[in-house]
Amino acid sequence: MKKILLASASIVAFAGAAAAEVSFSGSAVLGYNDTDQTLATDDNEYGFYGEINLDVALSAELDNGLTVSASADVDELDAGDADFGGVTLTIASETASLVYGDTEFAAVDAWAGVGSMDDDGFAEQDGETVLKATVAFGGVDAAVSYIVDAADMSELTDLSIGATTTLGSVDLSVAYQEEDTFNEIFGISAATSFAGADVAFGYAMDNTADDSSIGVEVAYPFGPVTATASYVMEDAGEDNWDIEVAYAEGALALTVYTDESEDYGLEAEYDLGNGIELAAGLVDAGDTTYVAGTYDLGGGAELLVSYVDTDAVNDDDEYGAGDYQEGATVELSFDF
Repeated sequence: MKKILLASASIVAFAGAAAAEVSFSGSAVLGYNDTDQTLATDDNEYGFYGEINLDVALSAELDNGLTVSASADVDELDAGDADFGGVTLTIASETASLVYGDTEFAAVDAWAGVGSMDDDGFAEQDGETVLKATVAFGGVDAAVSYIVDAADMSELTDLSIGATTTLGSVDLSVAYQEEDTFNEIFGISAATSFAGADVAFGYAMDNTADDSSIGVEVAYPFGPVTATASYVMEDAGEDNWDIEVAYAEGALALTVYTDESEDYGLEAEYDLGNGIELAAGLVDAGDTTYVAGTYDLGGGAELLVSYVDTDAVNDDDEYGAGDYQEGATVELSFDF
């Protein structure tokens, strides 16, 4: 990351700012993917492909204790009045902030789901321009957000509320999303540790669909192994359950999982040292197998080689823990 420190008079129009900092960061990818798939999916980079991303961030500390900041993808800097994709403006103090632009909804920030709940489908920000206020007071972190109407920027829609706190040894999260563009959803969850196990309980109500989910999840470590199980009672449809056993010791990591839909997977990772890591897996209920290796070239550069054989349908063309592409892939990536 490159940083430039400039006098505030030359970069921000806020009186009382002592100095402003401008930083640049980015990434680049060059790769080749060969597959038998005849129709490329949305994210499938078939043949030769490349991508360059450049981000800029600006911040200034004001004499009154506030911090003003802005961040943007360079290719989004020309965002129109109702299109703030990739652009975020923030005014913040030690306990509160006001954020405008490309930022997550308040309910999603706060919500801690339990297991595979059908009715905790809080909408995630996807290109909408968001106005969000946050505050931290008395051990509670709370936020409220709205979508700025793209057709009329004086109108705010889709109220979203979230809050988290800790009471003794119990972590609580509460989230609410009003019915507008999305369904009206309320959720509350609690997590704590008991007798060496991590335990979580959750309740979610989709008022629009008039359905609810009640879930419990327990994770228990013993030595290098952690076993996690969850069960969710559903008003509509079958109940959901998930079981996962993960092993991590030294250079080796293994994960085995299954659920009520008869999906299952076995994935392994091994660190050979000297910047080389290997991965292999059988996932999607046996429909997908993959092998992959990465080599850290230093200086933020990495080489990836992977092969995925699959009969599973995946519109994102992402398979396994590493989100590998179907077919054979060789990819060189850089972060700077």
